[in-house]
Amino acid sequence: MTTFDYGPIEFYAIGFEGDRPGPAVLQAIDDLVASGTVNVLDLVFARRSPEGEIEVLELSDTIDDGAPALDLAGLAGQDDILYLAENLEPGSSAAILVIELLWAKSFAAALYDAGGAVIAREGIPAPIVNAFLAENAD
Repeated sequence: MTTFDYGPIEFYAIGFEGDRPGPAVLQAIDDLVASGTVNVLDLVFARRSPEGEIEVLELSDTIDDGAPALDLAGLAGQDDILYLAENLEPGSSAAILVIELLWAKSFAAALYDAGGAVIAREGIPAPIVNAFLAENAD
């Protein structure tokens, strides 16, 4: 059976009001890592000034203690970060997170060994799924 060093990865931009996300964000990420659901590959913060300029902050610039270990720090390049942060409103911030989906690693290897490959993927955010289901409940 094929063994991959990494499973599928995903980039997320998690937006917040204010200058930077609070400590609960890192706690939520730590909880996912501790449960074995994801592996954090890269994490940076972006914020848009009231004047509209985007500033990128490395994790070491924002966290003094308790920062997660990053397997591939720098994986999110400047172009990726600017693309993901382009919809930030002035005065808001975002955590730009690159995660490995550990749960999908063996699935990806099994698909590869079977001659299959994921050719498309579309994600639907949980709030949209739950709002739709609540609206259409019997």
